Amino acid sequence: MAEWEKDLFLEIRCRLQKSCPAEGTSTVPYSKLFLTSCLTLGVISSTLAPELYAQKKPSPPATQDLSAVDSDFRYQGEYMGTLPDGENSFYRKKVGLQIVARGNGNFDAVLYDGGLPGDGWNDEPAERAIAQLNDDVVTATVGDYQIEVAGNIATFSTLDGKTLGEVRKYDRRSATIGLPAPADATVLFDGEKNDLWKNMNVTQDGLLEQGCETVDTFGDFTLHAEFRLPYKPLGEGQDRGNSGFYLQRRYEVQVLDSFGDMLEFNHCGAIYRIKAPDLNMCLPPLSWQTYDIDFRSARFDEEGNKTENMKIRVRQNGIVIHDAVEIESKTGAGKPEGPEPLTILLQDHGNPVRYRNIWLVNGDPFERESNEELTPVETYVDGHYRGRGRGFRSFNSAPRYPYAAEYWPYTWEYRYAPLAPPAPVYMVPNYDLPPYPYGF
Repeated sequence: MAEWEKDLFLEIRCRLQKSCPAEGTSTVPYSKLFLTSCLTLGVISSTLAPELYAQKKPSPPATQDLSAVDSDFRYQGEYMGTLPDGENSFYRKKVGLQIVARGNGNFDAVLYDGGLPGDGWNDEPAERAIAQLNDDVVTATVGDYQIEVAGNIATFSTLDGKTLGEVRKYDRRSATIGLPAPADATVLFDGEKNDLWKNMNVTQDGLLEQGCETVDTFGDFTLHAEFRLPYKPLGEGQDRGNSGFYLQRRYEVQVLDSFGDMLEFNHCGAIYRIKAPDLNMCLPPLSWQTYDIDFRSARFDEEGNKTENMKIRVRQNGIVIHDAVEIESKTGAGKPEGPEPLTILLQDHGNPVRYRNIWLVNGDPFERESNEELTPVETYVDGHYRGRGRGFRSFNSAPRYPYAAEYWPYTWEYRYAPLAPPAPVYMVPNYDLPPYPYGF
């Protein structure tokens, strides 16, 4: 404990002893004594310990620059393949592995049965363990497996050392990455500075920085946006790439590096502090990710009484994480609900989050979707992922038609393994990714 902390607590105790009756004789309610303690703490902290806030732990470094990452970055990511299913090696099962960098050679290892989230995971609880880097190999014991990660390959062994197989690293991309704006869309950002935002800052490479707000207000809409979270391995909790989409300045869809984390109501994709996402579809930091949001504002009568709740559907990286849910109130520090349309804010929490390809189509998306034809990407995502849940359960057959032409054929000569369709078992050779570092 610091010297000023000791002095502070001594002063509080002294003041309380002077103001309180002897033990067992007090007629002052406990709540009043507690209030006195709190007020005393506030007064003393402002007069005796001004350094209290100055000594707040500084935020760890964060970077958007791939050339500035540490040596842990090359191990972080997603791995997927097949392993023997039980003692009979003839039958194989698909597994997914996420390695999450926590700084200074420390990692989390998260193992999924059936594949990665959104690509075959069977929804059984993931197995988690701490992993560490030693001699250029990340090692962890996860459930019944000993895992070693090196060279974009994760090698699985039994606890007594028998090698079971290898799974390769995938850099997945969203099924809606680069989705072009429809003819009737309002293009809010396409890589150049414009007059559609307040407090707008654009980087030299044409990316939008956090902290800006639209000039126009919006009611019902469909929003497409792409974002990239910084690499911040020592960040914890909300101090790990924090930003957010404040829709109508009332409702926040959280933006956060929650890669590999358990579902929480304040993690990436959450309707902030109200509803956790149905699935953690967060990709590793420095990956481009997408939100496709269908938003229907709350309804009010002529007297200002709310008659219908806000309704929202959110796809993160092409996978539905909130499916037409109703939200009963504003979120966090959002503005009060009301009938008037408001702006959209890209929240600034002091983390370098980047955005691109942002466009919006006005109109009630839940009314429109029953009357309009879907684009090929929407047809694929809705018909196969949203309609069938969270990805295909079968992985040992060829991809099912229809699929968008841009996702086929698979090739191991580039770094992406798209979210859809999942690779069948016969297309999972243990080939390496291109040499590190990768290009965006």
